[in-house]
Amino acid sequence: MDNGKTQKPLVERASTIPQLDLAFGYYWVPQPGAKAEWHTFVGQPDIFRRALADALLNGRMQRLYFAADGVWVELPIPQLKTL
Repeated sequence: MDNGKTQKPLVERASTIPQLDLAFGYYWVPQPGAKAEWHTFVGQPDIFRRALADALLNGRMQRLYFAADGVWVELPIPQLKTL
């Protein structure tokens, strides 16, 4: 669809997207009823993916943040129901 505007090449558009720093921060509740504690994880790409998957599926995870070009961005986590 041409709306009269010239589209930038994909490579140029992708260069404006911040790169993940392979770090994520999170608030973790160590025990039910306890105050959430801040932790960070920094790792290699393969370990990062596994750690992130574990974090997203863990019921103790309260809030998750990604570092992208040195800026922390919050990712809301809906509470998942266990099957």
